[in-house]
Amino acid sequence: MSNAYGFDFLRTEHNLPSKTDDDSDDDKLSSYRKPTAGADPPSTPQTPTVPNVSHKSNLEKQADILVFLRHHRSSGCLPPSVIYKSLGIDLSDGGKDEAVAKMLLSNPKVNVEEVPDPENPTLSILLFGYKAKFASVKDKTTLLAQINRCKNGVKMSDLMDAYDGVEKDLQKLLTGGEILGVMNPEEKDRVLFPRGEPFLVELDGCVTVELPELPEPTPQEQSKIDANDPVQKAIYKAKLERAKKLRKSAAYLVKTDIDPRNQIRRGEAIRIGGEWFRVSSAVREDLPLEKQPHRAQAPPSVVSMKDLSKKNEVDGYVRKFDAKTIPLDRALGDDFGIANLEAAKKARERLHAIAGGGGSGGGAGGGDGGGDGGAGGAGAGMRGVTGGASATLLSPFASEKNPVVVAGVFAKSVAASFGRGGGGGVSGGLAGGRKRPTAMVRRPGEGGQGPLGRSGGNAALGAEALRKAVEDAKQAASDPSLSYSHAVRHGCTKDVRQMYLDTLAFVPTSEVDLHKALLDNKLIEPGERMSRPRMKRKANVDNDGKPKKRRYYERKNQRRTNTHLDGTDIGAMLAKAAEKQSQGKEVGDGGM
Repeated sequence: MSNAYGFDFLRTEHNLPSKTDDDSDDDKLSSYRKPTAGADPPSTPQTPTVPNVSHKSNLEKQADILVFLRHHRSSGCLPPSVIYKSLGIDLSDGGKDEAVAKMLLSNPKVNVEEVPDPENPTLSILLFGYKAKFASVKDKTTLLAQINRCKNGVKMSDLMDAYDGVEKDLQKLLTGGEILGVMNPEEKDRVLFPRGEPFLVELDGCVTVELPELPEPTPQEQSKIDANDPVQKAIYKAKLERAKKLRKSAAYLVKTDIDPRNQIRRGEAIRIGGEWFRVSSAVREDLPLEKQPHRAQAPPSVVSMKDLSKKNEVDGYVRKFDAKTIPLDRALGDDFGIANLEAAKKARERLHAIAGGGGSGGGAGGGDGGGDGGAGGAGAGMRGVTGGASATLLSPFASEKNPVVVAGVFAKSVAASFGRGGGGGVSGGLAGGRKRPTAMVRRPGEGGQGPLGRSGGNAALGAEALRKAVEDAKQAASDPSLSYSHAVRHGCTKDVRQMYLDTLAFVPTSEVDLHKALLDNKLIEPGERMSRPRMKRKANVDNDGKPKKRRYYERKNQRRTNTHLDGTDIGAMLAKAAEKQSQGKEVGDGGM
């Protein structure tokens, strides 16, 4: 075996002079072993020490190799030299641990590959790698796909050796509710199941995050910092660290304008800013949520039917959960969660500006009757927008309406209200606003200087301003950032579920009584039947409702035996029927 496989002792610098050398060599050796006082000792190459495993059995060596391969599974298959340097186990061909190599060949957890020897390509060596139970699982996407394929569940322990970081990905999938986790008390292991189609509900209240700004040094402080003043640098660094800690603490708390405690519990899953969290139930600040005491841990499911233990309230939760604050189990990310919430806040402010008549900048300015006004705000001649679409977009309450439809209706509302402003815009020359926007545009020749006068210019300017205002309103209402305005949870909210449980006893069990209750509450029309009639299946149609095609087949070498009827009336009828039958048509009672 060459130096490539760990035999570093074959290097020439490790060989000391022999006893047969002359006196000069002995002097050199003595001077090498006893350096002179005050002189630096000679530099000797530091070779890594190989662990001594002579006291271990073959089974212990195999276990050590499995642990080593599992920790380095991202590196693929490793040569025996790497294993020897790290563990001191020689798996090379003809090595002292060849028996262990044979054990690994039959181990289902070990992947063995035979490749050419880099030192001598005519020979081959064996590479050893870790083989997970689910070899196709390489990342979070394939992990979720594998769990979705296991309809009857898969043990969490069977997936823990798939790849590096699989435990964090599993925790994220459980936190976000993309998979279900059920604890098996017998094996003390968690069984994972696919969730299927999720049912997500928006919570009432617009969510925001209030983060303190990082301190900026004053010009005087900056000049001292630039001058490498150590005291000023230390002061500013301490101030910056305090601000960062406060900012990180604030990233755990999300503000809302509607009480969330009627809609969600501690420990349940919640999506804010596009990220999934659990509502914090921590009672110890030094531990993550999954390592809290059992009574304070989030449930395996994304929803819970009851509140957590009352003892947690006695001990006190780390983060408050009140009418204006939603605590999270971890901080919002600067690059994703916080950025999405800030974008949603700007999108709502833009909508408020358009709905309030302020526009989004750019449009037709006002002037006196028939004057050629300048280009002011796009909403300068527009009054405030009211109605169902604007109320839906600007309301803090969640809505189930289609955002695309709402955006279109909002744009039409802006178009209808354009030109009705109290002053300025295309209606600046009219005494007050009119109900019909079409009356705001003057026809050519009505007042002013005729069809080519200033009134015609105002009409064109008003049409352009109207088109721009409608386009800006549609873009503002269709902004994807608005989807981050509300928090999202799995399943119906806490108050709706409680209302269902409270009224479940009043729901009639009889179909007749249920039909009468639906009529009394005007949930169905008076003439509507209690139940739909059972569908009747026609015998002469296929599964798609199309008429079945009758096919007739003739046997091979079929021969007529009633040739004695040829030339008679019956023979003519039979010949005509046979011709129809060969064309696939129905003959008489269904064929002969």
